[in-house]
Parts: sequence; C-alpha cells; structure tokens
Amino acid sequence: MLLTGSIQGTRNKVIRFQANFDKYAFLWNTHMDDDLKNFNKRNPQLEDYENKLKEFEALQGEVDEIEPYHQIGALSLKTEKAKLSLTDWIEKWKTRYSRDLHKKAKNMLEHLMDELKQIQLKIDKPVVDIDSLGSVMSALEEIRKKQSDFSL
Repeated sequence: MLLTGSIQGTRNKVIRFQANFDKYAFLWNTHMDDDLKNFNKRNPQLEDYENKLKEFEALQGEVDEIEPYHQIGALSLKTEKAKLSLTDWIEKWKTRYSRDLHKKAKNMLEHLMDELKQIQLKIDKPVVDIDSLGSVMSALEEIRKKQSDFSL
C-alpha cells in the first residue's frame, strides 16, 4: 500500500511538472501558415510584427530558465532535449514571421520606388507655362503627403 501510494504520488508530481510545458503546445499544435493568415487578416503594422517577435523572445527566455534537471522523489528528469526542441520550434516560428515581414517590406519598398519614379518624372518636366508649374507644384505636394506618412 505504501509503495502504491508513493508511486501514485510521484506520478501525480510528474504530471504536474509536465503540465508546465502545456503553454508551449501551440508551437507544434498550431499550423504556422494558418496562424500567419489570421495575423495578416488584422492588417498588421511594423509594431505588430515587433510585438509578435518579442513574444517569441519572451518564450525563449522562459525556456532558457528551465532547469536542466528536475528532481521528483527518486526520479531525476532531464529537460535538456525538451529545451532544445522548444528552442527549435520557437526559432521556426520567429523565422516564419520574419520572412513574412521581409516580404511585405520588400513589396512596400518596391511600391514606394515606383511612386518616387512617377513623381520624379512629373518634377523633371520643364516648366514653360502656368499649367506645367501647377503640375510640378502638385507633385511637390504629393511628396509632402508621402513624407508625412513616413514620419508616423
């Protein structure tokens, strides 16, 4: 009876210790592409990506703080491989979000370069009359509007 009680007590403690890792289950249970699609539905800004990547950094910090051994009664549980696996999963998620951010930034930069080329063509036109001067002035106003978008 005492042996059975002792084994059951140890088993319960192991289950409670194992439950500490449940908060990381989304790393392997959630499909990255689906999560990224849901994230992109909210039209994320740079700050949103930054916050998401900071969340993964915080998770990595928690994983790093996990002790390499956990003693439960006569059992000594090694957590090194679990920590390595969790770190790998976190890196995969960070890489996936970073790639998406880079792709969006590249598209935005290409769009901006196209707009700048169009504005440059408007400004480079020779000013010969009042209409052409108005065209150049509207191009300059367009530049000011774009500049205010970047200062946000």
